[in-house]
Amino acid sequence: MSENQDIHPYQFLDIDSRVKEALKTTPLFDGHNDLPQQPRAMFHGKIHNNPKFDLEGGFERGMTDIPRLREGAIGAQFWSVCVPCLRSAENFSTPEYSDMARDAIEQIEMTIRLVQSYPKVFELIREPEDVKRIYAQGRIACSIGIEGLHMAGNSIGIIRAFYLLGVRYCTLTHLCNNAFADSSTSKIGPVHGGLSSLGRSAIKEMNRIGMIVDLSHVSEDCANQVLDITKAPVMFSHSNSKTMFDCARNVPDSILDRVPANGGVVMVTFVPEHVSVKRKDATMDMVLDHLFYIARRIGWDHVGLGSDFDGIASVIPGLEDVKCYPALMKAILDRGATKEQLQKCIGENIIRVWKDVAKVRDQMREGSVVPVEDVWEGRQWWRYDGYYQMADPDPEDQLGYDWYGVPRPQED
Repeated sequence: MSENQDIHPYQFLDIDSRVKEALKTTPLFDGHNDLPQQPRAMFHGKIHNNPKFDLEGGFERGMTDIPRLREGAIGAQFWSVCVPCLRSAENFSTPEYSDMARDAIEQIEMTIRLVQSYPKVFELIREPEDVKRIYAQGRIACSIGIEGLHMAGNSIGIIRAFYLLGVRYCTLTHLCNNAFADSSTSKIGPVHGGLSSLGRSAIKEMNRIGMIVDLSHVSEDCANQVLDITKAPVMFSHSNSKTMFDCARNVPDSILDRVPANGGVVMVTFVPEHVSVKRKDATMDMVLDHLFYIARRIGWDHVGLGSDFDGIASVIPGLEDVKCYPALMKAILDRGATKEQLQKCIGENIIRVWKDVAKVRDQMREGSVVPVEDVWEGRQWWRYDGYYQMADPDPEDQLGYDWYGVPRPQED
């Protein structure tokens, strides 16, 4: 904090006074930033004593570093863990699924190390009540999202493990289908008709453990089916309006109209190809058009911001990196939003969604709802032959073996 402990450091930024007023009590909470994949891909996860990755001094090869986060008045951030789908990923039985799960766990661990490396700037939080506590200290509250359940290795157990590691939302799909759900952009089209039976079980388990369900990237059928069965609010961590610009990644009105009853939030993104046919023609005004269209259609209680910085190949003028937010907030106010509407958009809504998801978790815990133990139907099980794994000779457990898949050796 500043020398005057009653004044947040963002009050000293040279930005619009109306924006400062909004930021006094509300942190700007970005729903989706892909920074972790940058050092993972460029430097194989080596973030310490690496002169090419100086987050504190400035990381100009990316869209995010500490000086620009501060200039941009960021108060809270969901860091996205994104391991792209392998070309073989539409075949859910491919052994490479274990590689994607490994890479995801490594990237989560690297993200935690990154946050912990700068304790005066960041803190990893596990509960929504911590967001404003950390913000009031002049630091950035951090949490983690997983961008696609292809990284979960076809396993609900891995989703639970992600939660234990600090992940607090899972996007059901990325660009490809997976064993849980259909993507809006799969090159082979839908294979489940929305959610698979495993995906339905995963929604129940995510509700039980308090994992936010993220519907960005999913097919329309999938989004509708999730909204039919979820007990908790959902988020769209980085999505725009399909009416405003027709592309597969944007959300149609029929889905938007269901969000208020669910209590969820749609976080408008800055991806050029989600607002314009040609990237070079995309403008900040187009992004604002999407934001105001969604807010007017379903209410200011259900909009947010999810930049997709460091996950996009090109940027929109005025929305080039994380320092853009004060100008964006000013533009939102200049279009006619009130201070209260701006506060809902920049942080209050996603904090409320997270709190409501946690309430459902606590209610299910009080109701003694047991963990879901459903498994993917193509799962291959093993037992032990005394030296190596072996294919399970008795998957229905009719022969009375223990973990050995062969009779125990007779005593001499």
